[in-house]
Amino acid sequence: MIIWDFNVIVALGITLSLGVVIVLWVFYNLSEDRWEPLSDHEFFRQCGFCGYLYFDYFKKVQGACPRCGSYQS
Repeated sequence: MIIWDFNVIVALGITLSLGVVIVLWVFYNLSEDRWEPLSDHEFFRQCGFCGYLYFDYFKKVQGACPRCGSYQS
């Protein structure tokens, strides 16, 4: 027989809440419609030095990063 004191009730509540959050997180990550490709993904560039993510609408072969000014291909 389990003795139902305050500590056991709180532990079960936290465990059940955490279990619900984990199950919802797994179903959210496995959903098919979440992984649709972006339409503007070809315009994104990321600087190899500072990691800045920016738009390059002209699709230059070699351009300068707007943040640090480094040239990259």
